[in-house]
Amino acid sequence: EEIKKTMISTSALRLASRRLARRSVLPASTLNIEASKTPVNVATRSFFFSKESKESSSSSSSTSTQSVKDTSSVAVATTEEEVRGLFGLWNDALATLDSDKVAKRYASSGAVLLPTVSDTPRTDYDSIKDYFDNFLKLQPQGEIVESYVRIGHNWAQDAGVYDFTLGTTGAKVKARYSFIYINENGEWKIAHHHSSAMPEGIVPKGEPITEGEVKGLFSLWNNALATLNPDEVAKRYSSKPVLLPTVSDVPRTDYDTIKDYFVNFLQLKPQGEIVESHVTIGNNWCQDAGVYEFTMGATGAVVKARYSFVYVFEDSEWKIVHHHSSAMPE
Repeated sequence: EEIKKTMISTSALRLASRRLARRSVLPASTLNIEASKTPVNVATRSFFFSKESKESSSSSSSTSTQSVKDTSSVAVATTEEEVRGLFGLWNDALATLDSDKVAKRYASSGAVLLPTVSDTPRTDYDSIKDYFDNFLKLQPQGEIVESYVRIGHNWAQDAGVYDFTLGTTGAKVKARYSFIYINENGEWKIAHHHSSAMPEGIVPKGEPITEGEVKGLFSLWNNALATLNPDEVAKRYSSKPVLLPTVSDVPRTDYDTIKDYFVNFLQLKPQGEIVESHVTIGNNWCQDAGVYEFTMGATGAVVKARYSFVYVFEDSEWKIVHHHSSAMPE
């Protein structure tokens, strides 16, 4: 009789538990973007179960199996503000200047970092740590400017724009970011982090050139002079040039006017030589300024003058965009 009562009591308890579970369990399909619109208080420690698990529970209702067969279907509740707060954990790790602590903010398996200032994707602890070994030398500290959060089943996304202040230089850098977090062993970790410079402010990577090569560009122009062909000389200038010549008051700003100047100047059969040169190199431009000396083949006269050449890389070739030549003023 006692055994029978116990069996009845146990059956009733199981039935009550199943009914309670059905009332308290929500399918994980509800835990999508809608969850971010209706934040869940994490303090309640609520758990949500996947639709698969619920269906598995229904199909096996004739037995006393558990509603959830593996813990991967259990979703930890979080809110939009809590997701945004995860950036603070990463930023605090940056503040330690310890690359190990930063790298540990990333998931232990499957993490991907596409950094702001490296072409190389980082896909494990060692390569992520290696990136921050260098980046932390700038002493960066970040602040979110614009944030868009989405919450899913055991994952969350925060994407937007952040500002960094670099402690070593005081420079401020704005960039776009995407963080995807996953809950790993009860802790939110970064599974994906993509950071990129603001594209409208990016200057295309320049054509590399050395100081010696910049000085050598003068020879291309000088060799064109040696042909005594004004067309060849005019072609050394860019599509939007400015020539302020030594012996003409008129600025020359296109192919025709530049060619016209050299029709007359080449009658002197000039050949130049740089006496003093000062080079500056920029992104797809360079400058050579100083003093040059011309020997006029027609007369034998030697003339010294000051010069400024600014070159741009145009149509896969360095061309003169600015040329200012003037007699020595003293």
